[in-house]
Amino acid sequence: MSPEHRVILERMRSSADVVRRAVEAAPPGRFGEPPRAGEWSGLETLTHLRDVVVHVYGLRIRRLLYEDARLLYEDAPVFGDFDEEGYRRASLARGEAVGGLLDTIVAEHEQLARLLQTLPDAGWSRQGRHPSLGVMSIEFLARRVGEHAEEHAAQIAAATQAGRAGGNRTGD
Repeated sequence: MSPEHRVILERMRSSADVVRRAVEAAPPGRFGEPPRAGEWSGLETLTHLRDVVVHVYGLRIRRLLYEDARLLYEDAPVFGDFDEEGYRRASLARGEAVGGLLDTIVAEHEQLARLLQTLPDAGWSRQGRHPSLGVMSIEFLARRVGEHAEEHAAQIAAATQAGRAGGNRTGD
C-alpha cells in the first residue's frame, strides 16, 4: 500500500474518533437544539453524517470494490443522487438515539478501512460516475469519508456549544 493510501485510511479511522469526541463533549440537553433558526442541531448533523457515510460513501466504495474483485456486479457504476433531506427527515422521525448513530458511524469507518487496507494501489483508481458531480474514484470517496467526518465533527461541536455558530451541511 502506498504511503498516501495509508494516510487516507489512518484519517478515516481517526476522524471517527474526532466525531466521538465532539459528541461526548456536548453539554447535556444541547444535542437536539439548533444553535439558531434554520441551522442544524448536533443531532441533525450526526444523523446526516451517518446517512452519508453509510448510504453514499460506503455504498459507492463497495460497488467499486465488488467491480475490482472481478465479481462484476457492475462495470463503471453510475451513482444516483442521494436524497439527503429525505433520509435525514426519516431518520429523525424514527427517534434514533445519539449513541446508536455514533456507533454506526464509527463501525462504518472501521469497516471501510478494513475493506480498503488490502486493496492494491491500482484498485484505488477504480471509478464510477455521478450524473452531475462527475467521476468519483475509490480514492476520492475514501478521502471524503475522513474529510466529511471532520467537517461535521466541528459543526457538532459548534452547534452544541452555547453562543457558537452551527450551520448547514457542507460539501456533500
